[in-house]
Amino acid sequence: MVSTQRTRRNEPPALPRPALAVVALMAILNLLGAVGGALARLGALPTAALGPTGPDALMAHGALLMAGFFGTLIALERAVALHRGLWVPALAGLGGLSGWLLGAWPVASALWVASAAGLLGLYGWAGWRRAMSLPLAVEASGALALLAANAGFWLGQADLSRLGWSAFLVLTIAGERRELTRMVRLPPGAGAVFVVVWAGVALSVALATWASTLAFGLWWVSMAALALWLLRFDVALRQWQAKGWAGHTAICLSVGYVWLALGAALGLAGQIVAWHLVWLGFVMAMVFGHAPIMMPALAGWRPVHTRWALAPLAVLGLSLVLRVVGTLTADGALMALAGTGHALAFVFFGAVMIRAVRRGMVSRPSSR
Repeated sequence: MVSTQRTRRNEPPALPRPALAVVALMAILNLLGAVGGALARLGALPTAALGPTGPDALMAHGALLMAGFFGTLIALERAVALHRGLWVPALAGLGGLSGWLLGAWPVASALWVASAAGLLGLYGWAGWRRAMSLPLAVEASGALALLAANAGFWLGQADLSRLGWSAFLVLTIAGERRELTRMVRLPPGAGAVFVVVWAGVALSVALATWASTLAFGLWWVSMAALALWLLRFDVALRQWQAKGWAGHTAICLSVGYVWLALGAALGLAGQIVAWHLVWLGFVMAMVFGHAPIMMPALAGWRPVHTRWALAPLAVLGLSLVLRVVGTLTADGALMALAGTGHALAFVFFGAVMIRAVRRGMVSRPSSR
């Protein structure tokens, strides 16, 4: 709240809302480019619909999602929390738009590398000026993985990019969830297991450039261990019955952990679809779960809870099942249908959140 007294002296004022809105819009545009490229790749959308740079957007839709959308979104959240560094997410957003709209992928790569370095610097500043902790170190290592991935994309190192981008998202989420588990008493050894899993993820990225088979094997073993750790110790599993957005978040996170476990199992079996269970099943479940509680901090919006908020999660889950079946059976039509389902889940969630925000805006004046 604006009237809340700051707990730290000399802390800069909150970042201006108009500038935050512009950066958030760039994140959304990157997401649209990524989804469009994915749909074209699956045959659910004509490549011509992506514009003159459509073929490039089709091939680089993963980069737009990871470095463009998530690079912007996560850096924006960090900048808002620290009241500084808005240029970091801005560069990530501009990078994606440079590649998608202008076809200037070398420029996009350079901007993404600079943004990732800036995000790493923000984590370093937070640890130096505030307090270093294990969760913060885990999230910072995620930013380092993003830097490696963006550099790998620039240099044409596909394995490094894939592992680095995935580690960026996984470590950011794992660090945030580890922070919350500090509120509960963990059994002896649970903290040490988490550190070992963290080391496994980091090592898999480090091995990506010269021992990819070993790196991918270590990655999936680490994902399996992380899924089991989260399913056993995360506080979300204790809040399913909570009312409002707290219960919504708990359900989304728990479902995401199951997708992570399934992805790890398929990854260990050598199935390429495992990556999409991590990126779409696990990561997007985290987005669906955290979006309602992050909106007040990022935009000042206070969405009113609705049971419809879980419906997009169900649509996404069904589309992922179709994706798995379509991949295993090499059914192109089923794959296209699955991709359309992914996109519909995103649109559905956006519509539900817009309605919830509008209801919040209507109800706030009467509550004063």
